[in-house]
Amino acid sequence: MGKSYEEIKFKLGDTVEQAVNLLLSYKEEGKLVFGKFNGVILYSDEVTMDSAYQEITGITKAEFDESIK
Repeated sequence: MGKSYEEIKFKLGDTVEQAVNLLLSYKEEGKLVFGKFNGVILYSDEVTMDSAYQEITGITKAEFDESIK
């Protein structure tokens, strides 16, 4: 049987980092949730900071941070 996820909504203006941290807080509580960020679906039990940045921006968080310097 497949996993059952509850949908959460991110706040308007949330950054990728804020979205990932919210998902990880649900993971710590043992809750399966997902949310859509810029059209990309992120799951609490699978997301990492780098995986989210890769899916959303096409680059890792370190590469993203370097690009905005």
